[in-house]
Amino acid sequence: MRNLGIAIVVGLAVTGLGALALRAQSGGQQEESEKAVKESEVPPAALATMKKVANGASFTEFAEEKEHGTTFYEGSFKGPAGKVDVLVTAAGDLVEIEEEVAGDSVPGSVRGAFEKVAGAGTKATFEKKTVLLYEAHFKKGEKGQELILTPDGRKYDEGGEKGKKEGDKDDDDDDHR
Repeated sequence: MRNLGIAIVVGLAVTGLGALALRAQSGGQQEESEKAVKESEVPPAALATMKKVANGASFTEFAEEKEHGTTFYEGSFKGPAGKVDVLVTAAGDLVEIEEEVAGDSVPGSVRGAFEKVAGAGTKATFEKKTVLLYEAHFKKGEKGQELILTPDGRKYDEGGEKGKKEGDKDDDDDDHR
């Protein structure tokens, strides 16, 4: 019986340490969230950019999203093929546009890659995602460098992975083209 009690205490201790380690790993990361908001709660600059992209279309919903420590605003409206989402910063910087597109309008290479993963004949909905990035070219010492950034200042990996904010140390900080 005593061994069972010790096993339980050790098990609880290990579980507790695991939870602490997991919390420590996510330490500086901000929690991601999304909530519906009213049009009146969207900052004026963000709303102006959304309306410019919508080009007169009426919005059906708005949301406030928090990702990577930055607050974004999303507005949705009906486009030619379906729903369109516009994501902007509070300052009105365009981040991305997602729009539903007909499956027969996607490039053959996209359909082929999709079918290779999902199987031929699998039904799917497609969205075209337009992401805004900024590319800076500069010299550091004698070497030319390139830095790709998202509108909220995070480094963007050309492999498609959104990275850390500029200034965060990264293993590839010294990569050159």
